[in-house]
Amino acid sequence: MALDAKKLTVAYRQSPIIEDLDFTLNPSDLTLLMGPSGSGKSTLLKTLAGLYPQYGGQVSGAVEIAGTDVSTMPAHDRARQIALLFQNPDDQFAMPTVREEFIFALENLELNPAEIDERINKALAKVGLSDFIDRAFVTLSGGELQKVALAEVLALGAKYLLLDEPFAAVDSQSRAELQVLLQQLSQEGYGILVSDHDPAGYFDKIKSFYQVKNTNLYQVNRQEWQQYDYQGQIKVLAEVGDADAAFDMNNLRVQNGDRLVLNQDILKVSRGLITLLTGPNGVGKSSVLKTLAKLHGYEGSLTYRDQEVSAWKKREYYHEIGLVFQNAADQFINITVQEELDQVQKSSHQKRYWSDDRLDQWVTALHLNGLGDRSVYTLSGGQQKKLQLLLMMVMAPTVLFLDEPLAGLDEQSVGVALDLIQSCQKALQLTILVVSHQTRDLVEIVDQHLRYENTTIANQVEVNL
Repeated sequence: MALDAKKLTVAYRQSPIIEDLDFTLNPSDLTLLMGPSGSGKSTLLKTLAGLYPQYGGQVSGAVEIAGTDVSTMPAHDRARQIALLFQNPDDQFAMPTVREEFIFALENLELNPAEIDERINKALAKVGLSDFIDRAFVTLSGGELQKVALAEVLALGAKYLLLDEPFAAVDSQSRAELQVLLQQLSQEGYGILVSDHDPAGYFDKIKSFYQVKNTNLYQVNRQEWQQYDYQGQIKVLAEVGDADAAFDMNNLRVQNGDRLVLNQDILKVSRGLITLLTGPNGVGKSSVLKTLAKLHGYEGSLTYRDQEVSAWKKREYYHEIGLVFQNAADQFINITVQEELDQVQKSSHQKRYWSDDRLDQWVTALHLNGLGDRSVYTLSGGQQKKLQLLLMMVMAPTVLFLDEPLAGLDEQSVGVALDLIQSCQKALQLTILVVSHQTRDLVEIVDQHLRYENTTIANQVEVNL
């Protein structure tokens, strides 16, 4: 019993995204899918899961499972066969807590309470989150949300798993553990298609590897796989000399609910540099960014430009500080791409630097040209991330906090995004603090590395790639 795409074409506004595609996912297959941002990977997964054309686009050809067209299957029957993990885990959840979410999803499969409890416990245990069952989603980190989303997919019991960027915000140790889990599931008979812009760690586990190019899939020869792999390397940064501090922490304590996430004696974040902050999922990185951005309370002392952050007036402080959210869609306030660009150019702190020509150059470099009339909410996840980053760079506050700015970007887009960050920082002398698990390329532009573990942040010159 295979999941088959036959002569599949998917179009949006009459423009083909996937064209005349033949593809088969068999039981026990673990297949990696890569391709540029906006190339159609998410569209393909949603179509294979039966969401298109019901929820958008024009589709011809067929997607079949055991000879039955998935578009004709009742939703609850389809969910027993095929499960889709969305690129943005927030799109996966309809309820406020993990327990309520799982119960809601599994009750739709008409399971009895005993089986629901058993599936919940097994699925959370597989992703290492057994004690998260009563946690509210608003208290979870981005990486923890992705793990819970994967657990929910497993709990549904489908034998075909379609995973869209499942590890974009997951730390390296958890990523490796979850990749082993996918390998084990494939050995148990699951057919798994995983779309991931980061190929590290897959090549000793997968059976096949495809690239999306020019509206179709092309299988990558096994002999070429290793050129994509880079795991296990370490980069040593040059020591940062004495630099003025943008932020000073002294006996700083930050809580997330009842949990102490930061207990910092002394630390400074240097002014006019690019600093990378790394640490495991759930340690509190996003909470620290929100604290620095005056969006989260604290005890002790935290100063910006020698003035206590809590004493700054919000209007003056937010003129200085910008935060790039982990979820790109949360950043947008207009409908179309062009409306976003027009508004941010008018509001920029660096209007002379951000001329029309310079903005057009970066729009083109990021492959956002021609998308001006598109709704920002119809862009791919990667296109949203690139637009979000460009908007905040055009705004150009003195200090920028970037929360997972590279998540979901293909290799070429990562390179352009890093060029954008570095060129703006140097030209405008910005202070930039980046939180990211995608360190391989970031180490080429960062000046300082801060490692965050067990409620404490420390300077560290070594960066694991």
